Amino acid sequence: MACPAITLTGITAEVWECCRREARRLGVTFPDTDTGSVHHADADADYTWNRNDGTLQVTFTRTPSYIRCEMIEMRLREGARLCGAR
Repeated sequence: MACPAITLTGITAEVWECCRREARRLGVTFPDTDTGSVHHADADADYTWNRNDGTLQVTFTRTPSYIRCEMIEMRLREGARLCGAR
């Protein structure tokens, strides 16, 4: 199941690095690029970080059927906030 695109704001270079580090800590193989795709046994997502306006757009293209898109968005926003996003 795919979810609508999620746009996060306040994603500075420091926040972006923290988010990628945390994703890796959770077992997600995360490339060192600002645009791409990540894959995990349970989910896949496409992402684009815009350095100029400090936004990160994430679209989950595959998710487990037992997790609603709203929960995924809430967790993603909380993770970014814990990394310093405003």
